[in-house]
This record gives sequence, structure tokens and C-alpha cells, in this order.
Amino acid sequence: MFINREKIYSMNIVSVIQMKRELNELEYLNFAIGQPYNLVVILRIQGKLTIDLLEKVLSKVQHRHPLLKARIEFNIQEIPCFTSEGVVSIPISIIERKNEGDTLKEFHKQLVTPFNLESKVLPLFRVSLLFANQNTDLVLCCQHTVTDGMSMAFLIRDIIKYLNNPTEKVVVLDTPTKKEDIFPPKVRRTIPKTSTRSKIMLALLKVYHFFIFGFGRRRKELEENKNSKHDDLQIHSWNLSESQTKEFLKKCKDRRISVHSAICTAFLPDISTINNPVDLRNRLNYPIGESFGLYAGGTVFTTKYHKRNGFWENAKRYQRKLIWNLRDRKVFSINRILNKTISLTTLETLGLLYTDIVSRQDPFAITNLRSLDKLGIALESEKYSVDSFNAAISNTLDAMTVIVFTLRKKMFFHFHYMESKHDKDRIIQISENVIKRILES
Repeated sequence: MFINREKIYSMNIVSVIQMKRELNELEYLNFAIGQPYNLVVILRIQGKLTIDLLEKVLSKVQHRHPLLKARIEFNIQEIPCFTSEGVVSIPISIIERKNEGDTLKEFHKQLVTPFNLESKVLPLFRVSLLFANQNTDLVLCCQHTVTDGMSMAFLIRDIIKYLNNPTEKVVVLDTPTKKEDIFPPKVRRTIPKTSTRSKIMLALLKVYHFFIFGFGRRRKELEENKNSKHDDLQIHSWNLSESQTKEFLKKCKDRRISVHSAICTAFLPDISTINNPVDLRNRLNYPIGESFGLYAGGTVFTTKYHKRNGFWENAKRYQRKLIWNLRDRKVFSINRILNKTISLTTLETLGLLYTDIVSRQDPFAITNLRSLDKLGIALESEKYSVDSFNAAISNTLDAMTVIVFTLRKKMFFHFHYMESKHDKDRIIQISENVIKRILES
């Protein structure tokens, strides 16, 4: 059974804070990657929702977070802009859930389904609702141009809060409506004002890419990967017990090693080049707080694991290198090459070559959402609470990604990969190696 409620919502225009601005540098770069590029979350809630309550809650979060009522249009200069003009309520699809596979099927569907950018009314966010006994599955899908992992975590917290307190007053976080430059002056000074530097970099990248990987076949593979459906995403999941999580966190604290550095170190012997997503909320031109939007960057580097030094010595080494690469000069270096001075088409080509080079043709990222327990998400409630959580990003580059978080004092790992590009046995072996290193460290 499938009920699409979009026609109902098409008459319900959200008339709160109005938005009209160009995409900023961070958003423009993500938008250039193309469609579909979605961030999708499966949220299992203890308690059975009613449609009316969900509608009211989504209306509240749409009011609180202005980007949830935005769409993208192009101005006369063909620059993508956000606008809230004519945008309706968040569409809900109601799907019958007969078994566990129905939710995963919808999860995969949302990952590979582009948003309709030609629509004049639909926001860049949609929800699928699946009922099952006394539980409810929500599949939340958002275009990655308007969100990052932490934003989705904050949004989930707000959804659960309003479910349990539907009369609570909404405090609007209107930061994303600002037209001011999102980059601080020290970063803006490093960004070119014309496309000359980027065009030169594109030529150099093509030459460099040719000398490293050869001409023809690899470029053809990149194009094929970009245009493929990417509909064979697989997830290999595991978690530490509460006691194992507590012990691992204590070891990190006692040795003054960040949890992220320790987790990355556990993967190093198998994968030496890691993209470390970076939360930019405290590095931008004005306070972002807990606003919903795209405030993430990343830093990619390669380092070797020296077996003779032991796990924690390698973790110290990784942390030193990570701290060095977390400097603004490193984190924002990509924006000196890939920026709004060049067209979306050129930016897409440049981005493919850049990613292929820095990842050594094997893109791999670890996103650590830290402790969801500490975000204030309701985990124990007489009404509605979070039972489980999972997330993934549409895979446009056949990357392997690991999402890590702590929920109910247990650390969870979700390893995402494309079955057509990566060997399942290798993924399982890497996972077993990681577990062993963490537990034996």
C-alpha cells in the first residue's frame, strides 16, 4: 500500500520567514556534485505516530529551520539561489511496512531518487512514514546541499521533542536566511575573485591526473561512475557493547587521544587515506549555533600504520597529523580551487579529478557524529523515543563511508559501500580487524 500525500500539501504554502539568496560557497560546491546527492536517515521511533501529529511536528520544524521550506532556482546570471516563494509543507509518503526489508527498500529508494528541481512548490526535504505494530519508521531524505550530518542530528532531536511536547513554542533559527558572506575575512582573502586560477588549476589537474593514472580509461571510468544509478548500496553494521564502549572511551581520555583519531587509527592498516569530515560551525563569519544547513568541510590525508609502535602510538601520530590538517589553511584549501568563480559544469569535472587524486582512486570517509545521547535526544519517554538510527549519503563517487555514533551508551558503526565496486569479503574483513584493534588496544 502506498499513499502519496503531496497533492494535499500543494495547497498548504508555508508563509513564515521568506528567503531569497544565492547559494554560498559551501552550498555551491555540494550542488555542483549533481543529482541525486541526498542525505537519508532511518529513524525508528518507539510509539505509533498519527498522521495529524506528524504533520504538526513537521510544520514546527519547517518553521524552526528555514532551509526546510526552501527550493532552488536560477537567477538571470544562471547562479543557483534558495527561495521560499511558493514552497509548501514537507511531503509525506505513507508506506505499508510488512517486514524489515520494506524500510531498507525505502531507504535505498530515497538515496537514488533525485529531488525535482523544476518544481516551484516542493522543498528539498521529504519524509516516508512506515507503521509497524507499536513502532514507527521515519525515512528522512534531504538534498545534501542544505544539510550535513550534525544538522540532521539536531533536526531529529527537534522532531522527537515536538512529538513529546506538541504545544511547545517554536524558536526560529533564521541564520541560513542571511545573505552575508559565510566565510570569515581571513578565509575570503584566499578565495580568487575571478576564474583564472581555477581554470589554470583545471589544466594542471588534468595533466597531473594523466601522469598518475593515465589517459582515457580512468577518465572514462569517472564519467561512468558519475552517470551510474548507484543503486547497489550495502551496509555492514556492528556495535560495541556498553562496557566495551565505556572502556574504549576511557582509554582515549586517559591517553588524551580524540575518539575520532582512535577510530581512524583502527582503520589505518587496511585503508591509509581517510577523509575526515570537519564541523565548520565555529569557523564561519557569524554564529551558526544549531541551525539546520550545510556547515561541513573535510580534510583528506594519508598516513601509514607502523605495527612496531603499537595502537596508541599510531593514534598519537594520527592525531598530530589531523591537528595539522585541521588548520583553516588546510580545511578551506579546496575552496581556493573549487569555488563560485567557475561554472557548475566545470566545477563538477574539476571536483572529480581532485577527488580521484587526493583519495588515490579509493575515496573513504569516516563521519563521527559523536554521542547522540549528549544532544538531548529523547531516548526514554512514555510517549515517543528513538529506538535506532542510521544514515547514508547518495554515493556519487563509489566511496566507502563509515558513520559512527554513540546511542544509549553503545558505539555503533555503519560501513556503507557499493556492492558492484567493493568486495563484500574485504569489507567484512576490514570490519573484523577494526573491532579487534579497538578491543585489544
